[in-house]
Amino acid sequence: MNVYKTKLLQDIEVMREKLASMESELNKLEKIKHFPSEGEIYYFYTPMGNVCSNTVTNDDVEDLKVNVFKTRDEAKEAYNKAVAVEKIKRRIKELQGDWKPDWLDLGEEKFCIMHDHIKRIFITDCWYMTEHYQLLPYMENKTIAATIMNEMEDELKLILL
Repeated sequence: MNVYKTKLLQDIEVMREKLASMESELNKLEKIKHFPSEGEIYYFYTPMGNVCSNTVTNDDVEDLKVNVFKTRDEAKEAYNKAVAVEKIKRRIKELQGDWKPDWLDLGEEKFCIMHDHIKRIFITDCWYMTEHYQLLPYMENKTIAATIMNEMEDELKLILL
C-alpha cells in the first residue's frame, strides 16, 4: 500500500473518531436548571395570603418543590387561584355532601365545569367512564354544576381562564 493511501486511511479514522465524539456530544442530555437554584430569590405565599420572599441556600435547594415562584405577582396569583379552588370545593361539598363518582358504574353521570373558549362561557360536561384531570371535583348532577357556575363565576375565571 502506498504512503498516500495509508495517510488517507489514517485521516478517515481520525475523522470517524471526531464524528463519533461530536455525535456523542450532540446526543448528551441537557441538564435542566430547575428554579430556584442556590442564591436565587424566590417568592411564596403563606396560608394567610401573605407573599414573602427568601433566598435559596445550599441547604434548602432540594426541599423547595411547590409554592415557589419567580415573582411576587406569580405567588399572589397562585394564592388567589388556590383560594378560589378551595371556595368552590367547599360549596360543592355543601351541595352534594360526600358524594364521590363511581368510575366503575358506567350508568352514573359525573358532571364537571369547563370553559368554552369559542363562546366564552362556562359549560357543564357529563362523563360516564373517562376521568379527566380536574382541579375541581366532579359533581353529582347538572343542577349542582349550574349552581356553581351561577354563584361562583369570578372564582371559575381565576381557575379556568
